[in-house]
Amino acid sequence: MLYPAINEVCNWQKTSTTKKKFQIQNRRFLGNKHKLLDLIKDIVKENCGIIDSFCDIFAGTGVVGNCFNDEKIKVISNDLLYSNYVSLRTFLGTKFLIQSELDNKIEYLNNLETNKDNYFSINFGNRYFTIENARKIGFIRETIEEISENAEEKAALITSLIYAADKVANTVGHYDAYRIKMDSYSRLKLLVPDIDIENNARNMVLNEDANRLVRKISCDVLYIDPPYNSRQYSDTYHLLENLAVWGKPKVYGKAKKMKRTHLKSNYCLKGALDAFKDLIENTRCAHILVSYNNTGESKHGRSNARIKDKDILTILKTKGESQIFEREYQAFTAGRSITNNHKERIFYCKVKKQL
Repeated sequence: MLYPAINEVCNWQKTSTTKKKFQIQNRRFLGNKHKLLDLIKDIVKENCGIIDSFCDIFAGTGVVGNCFNDEKIKVISNDLLYSNYVSLRTFLGTKFLIQSELDNKIEYLNNLETNKDNYFSINFGNRYFTIENARKIGFIRETIEEISENAEEKAALITSLIYAADKVANTVGHYDAYRIKMDSYSRLKLLVPDIDIENNARNMVLNEDANRLVRKISCDVLYIDPPYNSRQYSDTYHLLENLAVWGKPKVYGKAKKMKRTHLKSNYCLKGALDAFKDLIENTRCAHILVSYNNTGESKHGRSNARIKDKDILTILKTKGESQIFEREYQAFTAGRSITNNHKERIFYCKVKKQL
């Protein structure tokens, strides 16, 4: 199929029926803090007063930064995974995108059809997706490369595809493995991201290692939500990372994972405590919030927390007066790891002024 010229795509079907939108939280993600937003906002309101800037340095899908996103607050969002970065850029970093053009292009992508195999369907079809959906996902991703006019538009289109693919994936919500029996036959459909461009004017979105980034930025409130255990996010979301980057690497094993060494987090390894200490030592902020799970007693060792509560508190106290807030929390898991007495800990530190 020949791709239409850019102006033809933008003028295609001006009476687009694509109206339904999706929000930043409409994606399955391990550690998603959507249900804890009220607690986090209450802690900030009661302890931090009026703030000018908020940094979510392990942002994931970005729901925490998003709840502080208004025209009065500069939100800094960062994540090491590019598949998360494009979503963060779409919802929190978009400043110049023309909504009508985005709507038309998503409608155009939805109407694409193909029965030919491609990189995505060969590797992931009849595994993580039906072969029909896998062919369409690969075809759409290739088409995005052709029709995107700028980086903002490209990020928004990739984000729409990632969220749509996640809805029809034959998984329990992550990509460490797929279900043996295909149980998701819904057809892929891209929706339009619900972007509030007016609130994004001062925001920054980054794709860096948090321990390096913290040395280069300053903010009023630093929110820290690192990985808790040995489960690497690059292992869990390798497929979406592959789809977002679109370098078409060779994949391996039953789960069809590409090489991910450059995406491994120290917070999932034995050096997690040292990494956390280094991060806190190099912060430049007035307030620190740390979200870290007390995973209780897990039946699967990989789910056990790498850093103890007492160690987090000890390190935070080197920066200032600290306390713990907690709430019982039913976390999103892979479906096998069962925890008892699971609580979410929010550590708060009022950083002492430097002389």
